[in-house]
Amino acid sequence: PGAAREFAPVAMTLAIVGILYGAILAFGQTDLKRLVAYTSLSHLGFVLLGVFAANALALQGAVLTMICHGISTGALFIVVGALQQRTHTRAIDDMGGLWATVPRMSGVALFFALASLGLPGLGDFIGEFLVLLGTYQVNVAMAAGAAIGVLTATFYALRFVQRAFQGPNNHAWQLRDLVAREGVLLGVMMALLLWLGLYPQPVFRLFAQAANHFPAFWG
Repeated sequence: PGAAREFAPVAMTLAIVGILYGAILAFGQTDLKRLVAYTSLSHLGFVLLGVFAANALALQGAVLTMICHGISTGALFIVVGALQQRTHTRAIDDMGGLWATVPRMSGVALFFALASLGLPGLGDFIGEFLVLLGTYQVNVAMAAGAAIGVLTATFYALRFVQRAFQGPNNHAWQLRDLVAREGVLLGVMMALLLWLGLYPQPVFRLFAQAANHFPAFWG
């Protein structure tokens, strides 16, 4: 614990850098799979920040962020993989106007993009909000930096939806929408994010004892 306590300010600074750097790189990507991959870098910065803030709120937020990030980002990779299978490309510039031909897939992609940017009512929001609250208790400046990272997530999430699914169908795509197998899988993941966003207490109770006995880094 002593070494981790000494390293905490450095780790939290690296977490802020990772949150902002990942969001900026995600916004600049033209490959859908790389875009989703860089969002992971940004989200996991919140996990690192919560762990080294080292209070109960931040730790609970870090655990919930790990769970919800695994669901929302995993679902986005499934959607991107389904699009690649149908279009044989991952380039955003080669897409556009897909909502008209694959409305169910487009709606699912919008749901998970909103989850990724931290829409209230979904699990990602609860996790990141608790990390910010816990960080605020130990370092206001770092909490403010992480909050900017939450705002930058809006840009890459909306860019993903706008460029891939909105606008005119210039390439005249005629694609197959979600099949039953894909719909059931993604529907379960949507339900989990809603459950964790509206009723995360079971996760908190499960982790409460460990969080309360975690050594405090900040006096």
